[in-house]
Amino acid sequence: MRKRLLYVVHRYAPYPGGSENYVRDMAEESLRRGHDVWVFTGEHQGDWNGVKVTSEVGILNQHFDLIIVHGGDVGLQNFVLSNADKIPSPILFMIIKPSESPVYMQAMQTVKYLGCSAPEDYALMRKHNLMHKAVRVIHGIDEKISTGEPGFREKYGIKTKYMLLSCGGFWPNKAMKELCSVFSSVGRQDATLVLTGYDNRHNIMPEESEFIKPMMVEDRKDVLSAIRESDLYIMHSFSEGFGLVLLESMLNKTPWASRKIAGANLLSDYGFTYTHDSALREYLIDFEGVPEEKIQKAYDCVTTKHLIKNTVDDIERLL
Repeated sequence: MRKRLLYVVHRYAPYPGGSENYVRDMAEESLRRGHDVWVFTGEHQGDWNGVKVTSEVGILNQHFDLIIVHGGDVGLQNFVLSNADKIPSPILFMIIKPSESPVYMQAMQTVKYLGCSAPEDYALMRKHNLMHKAVRVIHGIDEKISTGEPGFREKYGIKTKYMLLSCGGFWPNKAMKELCSVFSSVGRQDATLVLTGYDNRHNIMPEESEFIKPMMVEDRKDVLSAIRESDLYIMHSFSEGFGLVLLESMLNKTPWASRKIAGANLLSDYGFTYTHDSALREYLIDFEGVPEEKIQKAYDCVTTKHLIKNTVDDIERLL
């Protein structure tokens, strides 16, 4: 049955970024299912791929069968969450990155549903006795637009036997400078560490050296091709909402290593997780690839449990 859905995010596609891409994928999957889909956002470039996009605050006074808010502790989402008791439509607050900020604490008491995906989300619900509001909204990716093509190594001149990769904006939480230090301490000359980002507003993009290649890459197709051709993806972040790039790595049959956070905890059977830099360093010293069986199991996991259709299935159960 056709329903009216409103997604809320601070910035929307075609701008790059995890939030932008994830909300786009949910919105477009909802549209494919025949729903009337809107996005309320602060930054956008107009209606996109059939999804109606607006920054007009009056949209919140219209009737929707469900309003889906992507995370909090961000300006626009905070505005919606802070006014949840005045909004006439039911709200699903996707926790994304657990927090005990005043906005989170107020919103968790006010909204109808609290969307959980990673173990940390459920831990927050249990801590504050809110499991009765908790609903599963599993993170997923769109397999049709999440696979890379050959040619990244040749395009960017990566000639070593191994290519290690870390992506995202050059934000402090991504810990890319710290990753460079770990990689440099290993001293391998048969591997290149490639770092890609779409934003360097904090001016913390690491310096290039013989075996470390940081680069600004805004084209998502190039990023996906880098993932496909890398021998190991590393998510060294101190914090993430989930880390959709782990799912993208699994879909592209690329092994991954990650600090024990967010999605990496949920997916730990399919990659290497670590708590301290020293553990990553030891892993990189001996790294020569991952058994094909483990790579295939990771691929099977993402293609059966973590596609965007699985995410929207969870959302539709609330309608």
